[in-house]
Amino acid sequence: MIAAALLVLAAACAFPRQSPAPLELDPRTLPHAQTGAWKDFDPKQLKASDLPPGMLQVKRALEEQDFPSALAGLQETLRQSPDFPPAWHQLGVLYFRLQRYGDGAACLERYLEVAPQRLGDTRVLAHCYYSLGDYTKARAHYERVLAVHPDEVEALRGHALSRMRLGEPQEALAELERVLAIAPRHGDVWEWKAQILFDEEHSEEALAAAEKARSIDPFSPRAWFLCGRICADLGRDEEAARANRRFQELNSISSELRQIESDLLYKPGAVALLERIAQLHARMGDVASTRADLARLFGSAPSALGPRIFGLELLADLGDFEAARLVAQKLEQLGADDAATWQRLEQFYARAKDRAKQVEAGERYRRLGGK
Repeated sequence: MIAAALLVLAAACAFPRQSPAPLELDPRTLPHAQTGAWKDFDPKQLKASDLPPGMLQVKRALEEQDFPSALAGLQETLRQSPDFPPAWHQLGVLYFRLQRYGDGAACLERYLEVAPQRLGDTRVLAHCYYSLGDYTKARAHYERVLAVHPDEVEALRGHALSRMRLGEPQEALAELERVLAIAPRHGDVWEWKAQILFDEEHSEEALAAAEKARSIDPFSPRAWFLCGRICADLGRDEEAARANRRFQELNSISSELRQIESDLLYKPGAVALLERIAQLHARMGDVASTRADLARLFGSAPSALGPRIFGLELLADLGDFEAARLVAQKLEQLGADDAATWQRLEQFYARAKDRAKQVEAGERYRRLGGK
């Protein structure tokens, strides 16, 4: 992919944060290069010295998940180096992530205009058409991508769902089976398989698919919803009621998670938002996601004590003492001279039933002036 090649080649450098003003720009107004200027473009031949300076800045912004700054950097690159193909590609992908599907489609269409030989890179263009509700156009573009990359999982999945939307459920099912042959643990595909089977009145098969989806991702609200709905159709009322209760719980949390993730697109590194995401995943009981959230939180404030104390206590509440001990070790380094930190460590080690470390932390706390 162009984006991957770019990130490997570019070197990190500072890039100032921008306001959301870049969202006001219509990417269609960016300047054009001379016709055919990029007709021989090949990312494999791209060297670091070939990159416009703005692309080096974009890399840093993307690493920091500072999407407004990345957007501004890509737009400026395209002003300075009109139609530079990697910039158009990355800009289209970024607009898609920001749910600006029309702008994303415009950027990727422009990318194909200047580098038509790179058709295989443009799966996200079909995703944009699908997200805009133009299923006919999405299907056609997925087919163009699949002609180049016939086993690309997400293109196959998108093509199958486009066919489903266009009233071809059996063909969609067959294509989803092809996806599962390549990626058997693709939970979202199992969910769509269950949905289509249920809509086609194959409830027993639908339930098996929904239960498979739930086993792959036990924190997916949709998997629980499908299980509840199908169980009710089969007269399995107690199972339906249990599934519906879990669905309601997960759906409420997931709604808040989606809103916070949306906010983070425009407020990268906001500590309060990152802490809230970790809390919500912990409420679900999702240990792996909670750990990932805390890694993201600590990365946003690497020297701050508060976020790590928050993470320490959240992991302990979750019963994940393995990960919590790693946080405690880092806190011992960062808060070596902070009495309040050692007090919290003393409390943590008591919870972890580590008597030796509890005594050590308590002694350190008192030497630093604690009572």
